[in-house]
Amino acid sequence: MSPRSNENRCRLPLNLLCLLLFPFSSSAQSPPDTGAAAVVVQEALQPQFTPPAPGTYALPAIDTIGDHQFVDSSGRVVSLFGLTKGKVVVVSFMYTSCADVGGCPLAAAVLQQVDRLLSDRPQLAERVTLLSVSFDPERDVPSHLAEVREGLAPHTDWRFLTSASPADLQPVLADFNQPVTKLWQEDGTWSGLFRHVLKVYLLDPDHQVRNIYSTGFFNAQLVLNDIETVLLEIDKQAAVNGQ
Repeated sequence: MSPRSNENRCRLPLNLLCLLLFPFSSSAQSPPDTGAAAVVVQEALQPQFTPPAPGTYALPAIDTIGDHQFVDSSGRVVSLFGLTKGKVVVVSFMYTSCADVGGCPLAAAVLQQVDRLLSDRPQLAERVTLLSVSFDPERDVPSHLAEVREGLAPHTDWRFLTSASPADLQPVLADFNQPVTKLWQEDGTWSGLFRHVLKVYLLDPDHQVRNIYSTGFFNAQLVLNDIETVLLEIDKQAAVNGQ
């Protein structure tokens, strides 16, 4: 992907790929329609609070997620359990055409921060998987998600997934309790946008939900501390069991 091809793609309506392929600034080098929005994302990424230290708090299980099939950015059919066996998982639902700066683009930017923080700690990173799951399988086809992944250049195990069809996606959204609705125009045509609440899920290796993050509380250091808290609990229990 050349810089020129990225710039041309970002002359289209604002989307996740455009925001995250370019530095978070309003400099002259940024595409003309992304600078202000990128500044909004950058400001939102600034820590609003200092999260508690890992292991100083508990994260009881909230729910348990079942196994589901997806299609990855290479076009292969994969399963949730197969991708995440034995790992702590951060699952974010998104769509790449999202124009809500405080929604999918912000979530992806925080995940990018988590990815970079994990890359500095390889022993921790090997126990974690990040999943960005699109709820727009009609447009977020594997080849497009592959472009997004290439642009974000993950340093750790960060997968981009879609579903074979909208029908295949519905049981996944129901299991995660992730409401998503298409926004329709007055003439009855689809606007191309979705109404959804930003929800990002932390799963332990038993696929139990340990935390759910939303706008204002999705902080990269908090996520990292939560991951460590879950792993410290697991390691402590393993030591008690003599494993």
